[in-house]
Amino acid sequence: MHKICIIGLGLLGGSIGKECLEKKLSKKVIGFGRNHDSLKKALQLQLVHEISDDFNNIHDADLVIIATPVKQIELVLKQIKPFLSKSTLITDVGSTKTNIINSVKNILGAESKNFIGSHPIAGSEKNGPEAAQNNLFNKKNIIITPHKLNTESSIKKIEDFWKQLNGNTIIMSPENHDEIFSTVSHLPHALAISFMSMINKKENREELLNFAASGFRDFTRIAASSPEMWRDIFIDNKEACLKDLKSYIEQLKEFENALEDETALFDFIHNGSDLRKNWDE
Repeated sequence: MHKICIIGLGLLGGSIGKECLEKKLSKKVIGFGRNHDSLKKALQLQLVHEISDDFNNIHDADLVIIATPVKQIELVLKQIKPFLSKSTLITDVGSTKTNIINSVKNILGAESKNFIGSHPIAGSEKNGPEAAQNNLFNKKNIIITPHKLNTESSIKKIEDFWKQLNGNTIIMSPENHDEIFSTVSHLPHALAISFMSMINKKENREELLNFAASGFRDFTRIAASSPEMWRDIFIDNKEACLKDLKSYIEQLKEFENALEDETALFDFIHNGSDLRKNWDE
């Protein structure tokens, strides 16, 4: 490609830029963002060739990647719309998809045919350009969520891009994506965050944290993720999250009842343990 533009140079955007440079996927990779200090840091870390605060620089881009928190994507689309060429493809890295696709259609109209949603199942609780890393997408699932206006050739180009980063591409609808990731990603984050909130309200929290060990660390690691990013995800996928939360509350009540019956408690624990062991294998 001649030019790739990345809007947002945190963990995902920065890692994409880093690999694009190292694999020489484009003659020019330009980074955009809200924080000029972060942009300068990304340039110093060689995550992009150039940085810019002028969206006019995307006018001849082959690909624009929006790597901002999901609630910022609508504003970004409005800002870049006047500068998009008819041949520029656009994708994102957001953890929700249905509302993003709806925004794309409302803002870009007929040109929404050039937007194909992406969600790389990769990352960590760290954020900012310093968190960017090599091989972040290697053998990781990359969910691609096309809509009816997309062409097969455009979808293939987005698939090919992620495959060049060694990702494993999977096609699914935006609606199916949001239901699945509410259960396997969004709810676990909600549980970890809620648990840490409970600890924070205890008067002896420092004592508790002093005795916490590996199990506590494994369970709560994701609670340290970006508050802005996860606020936006929960709001954007609220319906699916509320549905899963209701199911989980029912499981907690079942566990509470099982505490009065040793056999029921063993079965409850065994069923969860068995499924986890089988999945791990």
